[in-house]
Amino acid sequence: MENKITLVTPPDDVIYDGIRILAYDLMPDQSQMISDCLSQLKDIPQIIVYIANGHDDPKWIIDKKQKCSIIVINAESQDQTMVGYLAAQRNSYYFGNLRSVSEANGSMIQETKQLTMIMEDQIIKHEKL
Repeated sequence: MENKITLVTPPDDVIYDGIRILAYDLMPDQSQMISDCLSQLKDIPQIIVYIANGHDDPKWIIDKKQKCSIIVINAESQDQTMVGYLAAQRNSYYFGNLRSVSEANGSMIQETKQLTMIMEDQIIKHEKL
């Protein structure tokens, strides 16, 4: 089977097409949920997952945010400025308690099935392009 999932960390990037996901400062169980979702999907296109944390260059994170169709964040990250910025994006979803902008983003991820549906929607959109 062809590898269709590429993990990218700072300062790297890739130039090929695919569905791009930014995973920001996730806890191990949150990362595992994303992995579980990706492994359940059938006939997926190329998926690029950018993995960032609070210690990475903010310019790199913002650049990847602009390229991604899905942003998944740990709302309880130490860098609440970045959490607020990413949570304000219309394509962002979060784990945990979103403190300062919870009224602006109601896209809390509570279960694997919910995240799988988000990814399936992006696959459908990607296939229409």
